[in-house]
Amino acid sequence: MNDENIFLEESTVGTTEEASYEPDYETERNKPMPSKNHGIIQSRLIIALGVSYLDQYEFISEVKLALPGVKPSIPDISIFPKESVDLLEDEIQMTEPPLTVIEILSPKQSIDDIKNKIFDIYFPAGVRSAWLIIPTLRTVYIFTPDRSYDIFTEGKLHDPATGIELELDSFFP
Repeated sequence: MNDENIFLEESTVGTTEEASYEPDYETERNKPMPSKNHGIIQSRLIIALGVSYLDQYEFISEVKLALPGVKPSIPDISIFPKESVDLLEDEIQMTEPPLTVIEILSPKQSIDDIKNKIFDIYFPAGVRSAWLIIPTLRTVYIFTPDRSYDIFTEGKLHDPATGIELELDSFFP
């Protein structure tokens, strides 16, 4: 294998599949393509979370959750307990549920799609809280498995499952 093919799986090197495979973002992730504002909020949120809570939690963006008994899903951000990281060993999908998932509404996505994902996939698999961020309304809903939720439009949000508290201004432009 030469250097230009070092990152390709051995089975695809030298085949026509090597040059023709281009996954469709929406098909692969089962969600609409994110937008500029979505990306800005996602990156600011990871920074804000990391500044205050990196010693307690891992904040992983766009990781596939292949959780037992439910269909795979890829939340915008997953919050896991802090663990040691081994860069020589990696995982392309997580089989243990995160404590919290964060979904940021994309312009072409419906609130019902995300709500259904929260209650039909995340909570049955053991996720303890789920955030639904609606950028155009500067609003965050935090859901828990008992079907209760809190709505935050200003000030500080509080996640009862993790104890995370953040000023909304730290990630909303």
